[in-house]
Amino acid sequence: MGSLSEYKTVNISHILNYAENPRHDIGNNEIDTIKKLINKVGTQYIYNLAKDIYENGLLGSNLPVLVFEPKQEKYVVYEGNRRVACLKFLNNPDILTTVDKALKQRIENLIKTETPGYSTEIYCYITNEEEALLIMERTHSGEDKGRGLKAWTPKEKDVFQKRLKLKNSIELVIADLTEKFLKKDITQKIKYTNLQRFFNNREVKKALNIDVEDISNNSKREIILINDLVDKAIEESEKKDVSLSRLFNKARDIEDFFLPLIEEYRNDSKNEDKEPPIVKNEDSDILQQIKPEDTRITKGNNDSNKEPDGNNPIIDNDLKLKIDKDENIPSYFSNQTIDLKERIELINEEKYDPHLLVIESKGLNIANGIIQPNNLPGEYIVTYKYFMDNTRELVYWQDSLLISIKQKKTPYVVPKQVTVLSPSFLEIYHDKLDFQHSEKIKALINFLSNENKNGKYSYFINIVSRMFLEYTFRLYASKVLKEDNLSIDTKSKSLQSFIDYCCIKIEQENPKVFVKHIQRGRKDATNKVDILQKSVHYFDVTISNDDIEVMFKNLNIYLELVYEKIIEEEMKPVEMV
Repeated sequence: MGSLSEYKTVNISHILNYAENPRHDIGNNEIDTIKKLINKVGTQYIYNLAKDIYENGLLGSNLPVLVFEPKQEKYVVYEGNRRVACLKFLNNPDILTTVDKALKQRIENLIKTETPGYSTEIYCYITNEEEALLIMERTHSGEDKGRGLKAWTPKEKDVFQKRLKLKNSIELVIADLTEKFLKKDITQKIKYTNLQRFFNNREVKKALNIDVEDISNNSKREIILINDLVDKAIEESEKKDVSLSRLFNKARDIEDFFLPLIEEYRNDSKNEDKEPPIVKNEDSDILQQIKPEDTRITKGNNDSNKEPDGNNPIIDNDLKLKIDKDENIPSYFSNQTIDLKERIELINEEKYDPHLLVIESKGLNIANGIIQPNNLPGEYIVTYKYFMDNTRELVYWQDSLLISIKQKKTPYVVPKQVTVLSPSFLEIYHDKLDFQHSEKIKALINFLSNENKNGKYSYFINIVSRMFLEYTFRLYASKVLKEDNLSIDTKSKSLQSFIDYCCIKIEQENPKVFVKHIQRGRKDATNKVDILQKSVHYFDVTISNDDIEVMFKNLNIYLELVYEKIIEEEMKPVEMV
């Protein structure tokens, strides 16, 4: 085969599985290799793959990678061993006789009941061993800093299912509606997988009654409730210092925590939806509204306590409220969630209505009596007010509490130094750049390879980066492309277009190196050059050093070639005239 690569259709009978597959121990022969592969991957997983191939065939976007073995006069599959093994025993289940009899029976049943959608003639990529091993490494080494395949997040998988099959999930509905109604990304405070864990629980889902099929049927009230449930779960997790996934590890744990909260919310909502009757306060001429349950907070139901119209007064003086105050000022940390309601002491608790209580403090972020985290450190006066009724015009009881918020001390961690240019770039090229006017370039490389992008000179990185890019590509245009200064000036009126011009020349000369995904990275990088340029000239335009770092990573292969070519040109002997 030589070193040439080609695409070719190969019959399954001419393909051997890779005996040295890293998934398993080395196979002694073809049957032993398939057996080791099945044992490693698992029978159920192999059957699932075989069933999918039998019904749908192989994916055209992910071809098996084969290398021709002259001694055996067959092809060896380096990438795609599971798929090839499945095709073999789909074509001939007897292969599994000494490997896995139960799997053989399932394959035979599949063949009897389903219509085949596959072919034994496989379209493959034929190459040499060196490239095949590289493809294997890229495919199975994870994301590998962007070089490998990037797996979808759970949310991205759900979005795909929704767009492909119009199949929604409750966690995706919750995330989308939180964004719509509350303008928040719920996954910033809870993992998407935990959303699925909580609200895909059968009993919790039934209690919430979220419509997954038609999301327009879901109200803002339900989404507020769900976000409140999430906040309470996080609060419980922080209080017990246990992760959410461990705290709610079992379905029963989830149901025991969430179902009472949902029921309480439902009961409160029913009461709020009823139109309160209008009664007259016995101590004033003001007409006030009370809720039906407020009749429990009365002086009694005997006739002597009734007004002439037969209505009960609003607040019973038997209800007593007070704040539990410590001798010292209560202290909390700024990252804590603090339930201020816990400090209220009640007498005749059955006559207490939580809807009439308001807790507030200037400077603190308080919601439903709970101080949200990330407040500024300091001392704050918290005011408690219990109102006569839902109009919140007359105060029945009021008190205040002084609390202290302290900054949470976190251990100092020395941040890892990250530079725009890699230190290896400095090591490779700095000393080789020994020609006239190279000192500027060497100084810029020194700075960008040594200065921490988050260090004390981080504000100058955009300036140095812009200078480095302009000098580098002007130098390349002059020494390698042999352009004069006038021509360079004409092309470099826009730095972005000038860099693109030079990079396109590089790509045209080296098409096998600068393939499509590398060109895409280059375009992403140069699209930011205009912002980089403006950030140098305009005080109100900024580009982050993270973006500059990514820009240089995408341009790195171009920069390496540029300096290789420049050094090569400088080392050429001067022709005698």
